[in-house]
Amino acid sequence: MAVTINDVARAAGISKSTVSQYLNGRYEFMSLETRQRIKQVIEELDYRPNALARSLKQKKTHTIAAVVSSILNPFITNTIRGAEDYCKETGFNLILCNADDDPKQELAYIQTLQSKQIDGIIISTTGRNNEALRTMNRTGTPVVLFSRHVPEIEVDAVTVDNRAGIGLGIRHLMAHGHRNIAFFVLPYSDSPVTPRRERAQAFREYMQEYGLPFHEEWLVECTNEEEVLAGQLDRLLQGPGPHPTAVFGANDLMTMSLVRLLKNRRLRIPQDMAVLGFDDWEWAPYLSTPITVVAQPSYEMGRRATERLIQRIRNQLLGVPPTLEYYQPTLIVRRSCGESGE
Repeated sequence: MAVTINDVARAAGISKSTVSQYLNGRYEFMSLETRQRIKQVIEELDYRPNALARSLKQKKTHTIAAVVSSILNPFITNTIRGAEDYCKETGFNLILCNADDDPKQELAYIQTLQSKQIDGIIISTTGRNNEALRTMNRTGTPVVLFSRHVPEIEVDAVTVDNRAGIGLGIRHLMAHGHRNIAFFVLPYSDSPVTPRRERAQAFREYMQEYGLPFHEEWLVECTNEEEVLAGQLDRLLQGPGPHPTAVFGANDLMTMSLVRLLKNRRLRIPQDMAVLGFDDWEWAPYLSTPITVVAQPSYEMGRRATERLIQRIRNQLLGVPPTLEYYQPTLIVRRSCGESGE
């Protein structure tokens, strides 16, 4: 016979309502000792709550979704790890939806998830479905943005201080003798994606603030397709001087591609060209020349976005207006900019 909540309450020597509060994450008036005792009894009895019964009673599915811009992006992968770990700790399930930076696909996911009565979503949005997200949040399905924020939606958002990250990178390159710096970023002029615009604008401002030579053509706005990126890189390397001595990739996928293209052209890093990237990725330290990066605390950002969402789902933030939380990036120094040890 299946173990019931009454069995757990009896074994723990507490009321059924206290066990119910524990299962629903309402710990405000529960001592740590009581929580630990319930947890131990649940494990000993191998108690598994009836998800369907809980959903019908509470009108909650205990399931949230993460709608991501691209699952291929290592930053996104690590963010989802943080979200998933927090879900496990709080008794929620996580559904992953990969929109591939396609507004139509993103909208289809939003509509499907709402029809399935998902409890809430965290999303790295394309910025093209603001009204759908605003409606979703207004009609009782909380939305939290991560990485990319859209002020018009008026929901909680967790992101990184992009301007501070660009400043870290430029100062590091300057410290190693580089003044001619090219910055490669995904298309941002007509895009509502905030990290792209914020990083491009910060690059322009810092180059001018520090008195470094700024050439408009060195702020390279292009897709990450190999052929397109190769053409832009060759234009900088082969055109009339001056030429950049360092390239700064605005995200991990862009930096990976730049490293590959430089090696294909038999250019040594950093002797012939310094490389610095925004975002860390798993094998960046293990290349023949480990890549120096400005890293985002992606795991922590994923956890925090999920925590904020679940707080909204549980009505723990009633009357609290949406907040925009900034995490600070860090510089991870390796050897791709001419650092000591090269």
